Amino acid sequence: MLVIWEVGFAGAVSTSHQWATAALVALFCLEHVLNWRRSERRRDYLRRWGLHIAVGVLVAALTIALLTSHWLETHGGKLTLLVYGLIQGAMLLSLGLRALRHQAQIASLHLRPGWLFMGSFILIIAIGTALLKLPRATVSGATLSWLDALFTSTSAVCVTGLAVENTAQFFSPTGQVILLGLIQIGGLGIMTLTFYLGSILFSGMSLHDRQVLGEMISEKHLAKVSDAVRFIVVFTFVTELLGTIFLYQCLPGDRGFAERGFQAAFHSVSAFCNAGFSTLPDGLADAWIRDNGGLQLVVCALIILGGLGAPVLRDGLAFLAQNLRRLRDPAQNRPRLRVHTRLVLVTTLLLLVGGAVAIWVSEFCFKAGETNGGVTLTAVFHSVTSRTAGFNTVDVGGIGPLTVHFLVLLMLVGGSPGGTAGGVRTTVFAVAAAHLWHLLRTTPDLVLFRRKLSPDIGPRALALLVLTMGWLFVNFAVLRQLQPGVTDARLVFELVSAFATVGLSMNLTAELTEGAKVLILINMFVGRIGLFTVLSTLTPLNRRRPVQRPTEEIILA
Repeated sequence: MLVIWEVGFAGAVSTSHQWATAALVALFCLEHVLNWRRSERRRDYLRRWGLHIAVGVLVAALTIALLTSHWLETHGGKLTLLVYGLIQGAMLLSLGLRALRHQAQIASLHLRPGWLFMGSFILIIAIGTALLKLPRATVSGATLSWLDALFTSTSAVCVTGLAVENTAQFFSPTGQVILLGLIQIGGLGIMTLTFYLGSILFSGMSLHDRQVLGEMISEKHLAKVSDAVRFIVVFTFVTELLGTIFLYQCLPGDRGFAERGFQAAFHSVSAFCNAGFSTLPDGLADAWIRDNGGLQLVVCALIILGGLGAPVLRDGLAFLAQNLRRLRDPAQNRPRLRVHTRLVLVTTLLLLVGGAVAIWVSEFCFKAGETNGGVTLTAVFHSVTSRTAGFNTVDVGGIGPLTVHFLVLLMLVGGSPGGTAGGVRTTVFAVAAAHLWHLLRTTPDLVLFRRKLSPDIGPRALALLVLTMGWLFVNFAVLRQLQPGVTDARLVFELVSAFATVGLSMNLTAELTEGAKVLILINMFVGRIGLFTVLSTLTPLNRRRPVQRPTEEIILA
């Protein structure tokens, strides 16, 4: 409450806020020190609570730096506010992860994982809506309606990027920091909750829940869940920190350290979480960073890493580590990537290259499209960002009609399971295509990379595609009635962008009616949670015993 009052109403980090934060940090660190001294096996305590102790050391160092040096306060309020938000957020994250250790209490609720996922997102969105309504969240004289606050909070938590107001010009530094926090929680929270809660409740899941989470969870043994969560958290923050450093180096040096630091940090988090929000007036098409090829490549790298998914990243790093050990000891067995990892990497590469070529041909061969950093870089960047992130380096409203079709297809496929991206997922698209190919060839088994897949995974992938197309068809029909006078291409683009949590828009978001905004924010929420997860959670379980029935054939073709 103190933080909300100081930041949301006072609009500055006052002395009382500084010392209150220092007191909280002192209590946080003192608890670990006392627990360590009371522990009979102190080495085991350090090993078990290493992540939380590292958080304590980090927040203590930042707090001491802020109290002993007033350099940040004199060089920019945005960066100071960001650092205080990082301190508070790190402690809350640590406390949240510690609360999840109470497995018995969570399991005793007998809730299906889908309800936990949706409930956590709804809670975060509601808190974000209230925070964005704080007086200091917007610039002086600007007012944000409750619907627009809900829309913006949903877009940030669901890491979509659609915005009814210009983030740089409408929201104050306080509001931008709030958006950054919502983006970080939305991007990191979904992965942490998926792995942790899914593994904890795995023994009590229904068949539907197993189908949904089986594609996202790489580690199903409860004993290794802590390692998975630790990897996700550490990899996320390390990657975002490195991204901030690289982006800072790429930004022009005509602005102060605090401004460049905040812009680098915001865009690093937004890119890795595939959110698409930008604190520049014209986004990455802004004149300040126009034709900045290095910055665009760093953003592309962050987007790809965030969209690959934690299972692929863990398997890939383990594969590299095993190869390094094998160089020292050739007698060790040759490592092998999992089929899931190979499928994601191959599909991602094909979509990136194929999308770039398609955009290059449709936008720069058939018409004289706008460029930013050159024709090739513009095509590559939008092939990357259209599947996951939602950044744009040119005006999307001016792209050609054929390019619109290619971007809609890339947005619909989206990223990979276990990551921060949306869409139907690369694995669903690839498995459905492979299953269809095997049906045409009348091949009995679905084999990928010399491994036989389970017989139900192909039909399930096709079912997810059909379900998604049905959902989009119904929502487009409703959106057509709620938003008259707009071309079908712009409506489809906006709808698919929201459902796939991409965030690209043909300059339509600000023109949406209230009913259309509600429909779009519902699609952002459903797309982030997962259509199958939402529908299977809302569908009552069939508790009747299966009955054997006579079998008959139906003519399909």
